[in-house]
Amino acid sequence: MSSNNCSPGSAQQSEDLKYFEERLKSNLSFISPHARRWKAVFSLVLILLIMSLIHWWNHFDYDQHSVIASLCTEPSLLLCLVLLVILLLLGAHHRCRAPAIIADRVRLVLKDYNMSVDNAGRLILLPSKQPPRTNGR
Repeated sequence: MSSNNCSPGSAQQSEDLKYFEERLKSNLSFISPHARRWKAVFSLVLILLIMSLIHWWNHFDYDQHSVIASLCTEPSLLLCLVLLVILLLLGAHHRCRAPAIIADRVRLVLKDYNMSVDNAGRLILLPSKQPPRTNGR
């Protein structure tokens, strides 16, 4: 018998953990560029909406038009609002955070196994929890 503490089962578990970690890293790295694109589109629409609102606010005539009638005369503002609603309906606010959401869900599952994961997909082994000591009673 060898003097090391590794049994054949633990070597298999180690390989499984390495495979799981590599698979998780590849999934997160695949999703990250898509999330960045959604963030860019979402940010662009928000910036255009803010600029349109500022333009509308500066040119709003309180005496002549109602707010709704004034909004209808600003096509850029209406377009930005419609685009924002479409992005929200498509779930862009969730797609922007997809890698973090996946990492959080994996963390939740791995907590039962005294493991965690960082946002890049690397496994973190946590110290095992010791049961509380009793006074022998």
